[in-house]
Amino acid sequence: MIVANIKDAERYYSLNPNFKDVFAFLKTLRKDSPEERFVFDSFKGHVASLTTSDIAPDGKPKSAEAHKDYLDIHYVIAGREAIGYADINTLQPITEYDSEQDYLLLTGDMYKVFLGEGDFCIVFPEDAHAPGMCAGDDGRLKKAVVKLRLG
Repeated sequence: MIVANIKDAERYYSLNPNFKDVFAFLKTLRKDSPEERFVFDSFKGHVASLTTSDIAPDGKPKSAEAHKDYLDIHYVIAGREAIGYADINTLQPITEYDSEQDYLLLTGDMYKVFLGEGDFCIVFPEDAHAPGMCAGDDGRLKKAVVKLRLG
């Protein structure tokens, strides 16, 4: 996992040939940007507003997700967010891998990584993550999630 601020995004351009375009797009997003899905030639994703919570809709603690074919970039436009994080090998699967949706759900102990406005994290296949967790404020969050195919 990489955690940084959008002002330092250029440092990571060499990691993936599409990062320059991804971060150029993310830099255009504002608090009044519409909630929508987006698809470009090399990446896709969505902008959403939500209320952070450590509890899943079923009343249990949030589970982590992991991907094999995509990396995620979580970018905070407004508010604060905690993202649960653990190496995928330290958690226990609670679902089979869904190849069509590219995700696996896992459970176990996670660290929390905190993101504020302008911060982003890049999560790779080995990075199990539980986004949208409480960061100690009122819970209002506007963010973008980018999915970028690997390989």
